[in-house]
Amino acid sequence: MDVARKALILARLLGQQISMENINVESLYPSELGPEVMSTTDFLESGLAKLDETIEEKVKAASLRGNVLRYVCVIGNTGCQVGLQEVPKDSALGRLRGSDNVVEIYSRCYESSPLVIQGAGAGNDTTAAGVLADIIDLQDLFQARP
Repeated sequence: MDVARKALILARLLGQQISMENINVESLYPSELGPEVMSTTDFLESGLAKLDETIEEKVKAASLRGNVLRYVCVIGNTGCQVGLQEVPKDSALGRLRGSDNVVEIYSRCYESSPLVIQGAGAGNDTTAAGVLADIIDLQDLFQARP
């Protein structure tokens, strides 16, 4: 949900009139492994191994194609999606390590090579404030052009 909350902030800054319910969020685990279906103990004893198998298959398949898996948000004209995606391992998202966050901006000016903003993920409030400050700086930069 952390990624979805960040997506909501960015989407609203981009002018979309959406709420959390409008964001298509793909969970990292299937509903049959969720807290509504099994206890934490059952998940740790048996569910986690099942989840590991599924994720391992996806990691291997992505690797064979020269890709890696990342949990990402995509904000477009038609809405906002959050979920696990294959990305090229040599892309900004593919090179992401540790707790860093990355925002790739594709626009008319950055069609083939996105503008990339990367920085440490320091918790919800700090991250949101940092992303907001970067977006405002970018807005100021583009509005300053004739």
